[in-house]
Amino acid sequence: MKKVAIFVLIALGAASCKRIYQCECTRVVNGESWNPMITNLPVEARNKKDAKALCNSSSYNLGWQDYQNCKLKD
Repeated sequence: MKKVAIFVLIALGAASCKRIYQCECTRVVNGESWNPMITNLPVEARNKKDAKALCNSSSYNLGWQDYQNCKLKD
């Protein structure tokens, strides 16, 4: 019985842990789309849907000269 209780606690603890996903951002400055800056950002979330939302929130667009597109890496 004691082993079952320990196993259940470990399973619940593992299920509630956050996972780290990788978000890849491509930034273009001064309209130089031929030479973008690529950055990988770690995103900590409970599931892939939340990680995708956090990653997409890093995107911005200040016009054709300065913008950043971010997507979740699979």
